[in-house]
Amino acid sequence: MRILHLALMLSLLAPAGAATAQDQTQPMIELARKMRAQAEQMKGSLPPEEIAEMLKQADEIEEGARAGGFNAPPPPAPTLSKRIADAHEGRLDWLHGKAACVGYSWESYRTFSFTPGVVTERDRLCRTAYGHWDKYFTMTRDGSGSAAAEPHLAAYDKAAQAAVDFYEKGGR
Repeated sequence: MRILHLALMLSLLAPAGAATAQDQTQPMIELARKMRAQAEQMKGSLPPEEIAEMLKQADEIEEGARAGGFNAPPPPAPTLSKRIADAHEGRLDWLHGKAACVGYSWESYRTFSFTPGVVTERDRLCRTAYGHWDKYFTMTRDGSGSAAAEPHLAAYDKAAQAAVDFYEKGGR
């Protein structure tokens, strides 16, 4: 009979799975209500001790739900580096290899120019982006920690996007 109870509970849980992961109170209370209704329907076909066990389980589920036992804390927000990597095929240094700043890198951004002797808006945008990347990279490499370096990563991402947007709009 335990297998029957398990199958019954799993079938009743299906609608509860659609609720948010943070608050399962109402779905679990609803599950307890459904278990009680099922126990009532099965009164003639199950021994009284099995019905009593089903009702006891329903009481325990309801009590646990009211006490917050089925609530999970919200998942942590993804880190900035995770969001950037997810948006750019796993790369944090996603500007590398983009046509907007071809020729630039974190090693050459101080000296490279598309037109030697002339600093264009595109040069300025690419230098700004790689300047922030240089600070981020150097800080993380030297052990400052990602939290301290994260503002530079955010600035890199913003400046890199500005360079790409400028280039895509025809800026040379």
